[in-house]
Amino acid sequence: MPAVRADLIVEAGSYEPQYWVITDPDSGQPLDLTAPGYLVHAVVSSREDGTGDVLLDLPDTSVWRRTADGRIYFEPPSALSAGWGAVRGFYQAELSHPAGETVRFSQGRFIVDPELVKD
Repeated sequence: MPAVRADLIVEAGSYEPQYWVITDPDSGQPLDLTAPGYLVHAVVSSREDGTGDVLLDLPDTSVWRRTADGRIYFEPPSALSAGWGAVRGFYQAELSHPAGETVRFSQGRFIVDPELVKD
């Protein structure tokens, strides 16, 4: 399964979940991603190739939610994204499988539009 190329644009201080559906490549059925051994992790870096400065580290359960019907939700809490400030970078998101394999399921630009400071 090639990684989906999709930009993630976050309006800091808001809550706007997005999701991907992961299926078994043989059967086409959604995987139970709540089973032990599945983990999601992403890194936002300053360079598209994943090198450069790490701008954000997004480990499993920090901004991700995995479901029994194959969905991986990116849903940063509004309080968390409000603290990110302005971010312009590139992310790579990976899913670790219980068998020890890791697959990149999405990548692209990662943009955080900062929340306006209110007096």
